[in-house]
Amino acid sequence: MTERLNLTTGPIAGQLLRLASPIMFGMLIFTLYLLTDLYFVGRLGPDAIAALSISSNVFFVHLGLSFIIGTGAMALIAQAVGANKISRAKKVFEQSLVLSFLVGSMAAITGFFIAQPYIRFFGGTGMTLKWGVEYFQIYSISLLFLLMLHVFGSCYRGMGDTKTTALILLQSLVLNIVLDPVLIFGFLGFPALGVKGAALASLISQIYGVLIFAYLVFIKKQHIHLNGPWTLNLGIIKSSLAIGLPSGLAYFLLTANLLITYRVVSPYGTQALAALGIGFRIVQAIYLPSVAIADAMAAIVGQNYGAKNHFRILSTFWTGWRISFLVMLTGTLVCWMFPGFLIHIFSQDPQVTHYGVMYLKIISLANGVVGTILTVSAVFQGIGKTTPTLICALADNVLFVVFVLTLPAYFNWGVSSVWWIKLLTAVTEVLLCSAWLKHTINKWSL
Repeated sequence: MTERLNLTTGPIAGQLLRLASPIMFGMLIFTLYLLTDLYFVGRLGPDAIAALSISSNVFFVHLGLSFIIGTGAMALIAQAVGANKISRAKKVFEQSLVLSFLVGSMAAITGFFIAQPYIRFFGGTGMTLKWGVEYFQIYSISLLFLLMLHVFGSCYRGMGDTKTTALILLQSLVLNIVLDPVLIFGFLGFPALGVKGAALASLISQIYGVLIFAYLVFIKKQHIHLNGPWTLNLGIIKSSLAIGLPSGLAYFLLTANLLITYRVVSPYGTQALAALGIGFRIVQAIYLPSVAIADAMAAIVGQNYGAKNHFRILSTFWTGWRISFLVMLTGTLVCWMFPGFLIHIFSQDPQVTHYGVMYLKIISLANGVVGTILTVSAVFQGIGKTTPTLICALADNVLFVVFVLTLPAYFNWGVSSVWWIKLLTAVTEVLLCSAWLKHTINKWSL
């Protein structure tokens, strides 16, 4: 078990990169799950891509639930381990697993039964509807195992072990990559299951990851000995949710934003929906380093805020912002220089390429804006003041909904107007949250 890091001294850039690396690796694995499915399903045509894209947006529901349960679990376990209160860490671990199983089971059951109306409402017709329902129902079961996989990993990180989680996630991803072509196209004597095969490949690989964690915890008793009682402890759950709820709510806002976007884009046809699915996954991959940097920033800011080292908080912000902005600028340049190549990785359809290139060129202009929002939010999270971040994100979403449901139809604008509106509301959010952060900093006695 690793020792706790003292983040109040030492080179900030080095600490950011050291903390961000395992975070980014874990997030990359979850993103690659989606990209792997998208790559192989793309060989089946635009209908299959659209079906997977609409269905897999529920992934952000998983992220929201994972952060609500996992963030609190990680923080409480880390505090208990640091104070050498192993029995407390054990109880938090147990409660987190119980909560993740109950919540994940409810999410899985709900998703299974709402599959058809969900896919239909967000533009699924014909084969897109058929394949979307098949994928969504199996993917809904995955919500349980994805949630438990994330919570196991969060608890391990709280105990100072990031290596085990990274290795299990890597094994799970490799299994998914191997199973995808076998189950989708019917290799090695297996039946060709199409889009359904992609969902089954992901589900099997996630079950594998959960079983490995269960073996290490319950059989090998690695790091900690869990033996129940397996009943809810409302005191521990309340403390955990108080920490994790603000982090998770941001992902639910993102989910709502995405679902509205799919609803608005659906009248433009299957190719537009497919292009949105591909383009968003590409942009999501570009965001990963900045998200990881922001998470690392929050840890550094938190320790220095506790130590009343306000100058180091400012240094952390500017260092993290410069690294994040450089990453995002690189991503923008790639999207402008090679947009067609990026889309063609997943689809060769001319119309999908047309809509996808349009999406990447416009949305990538917001990369620097998104990077700034992430770093500003990291400072608020570190000082334990997450309300500004939620209010600013909510303002962004409200403006987007109002504009996107009125302006394109009123002025008869094309689908590109949806992406320009996204860019406009993101700029509004960054101005609002930056001003709020400046006001907060001005109240400190530097």
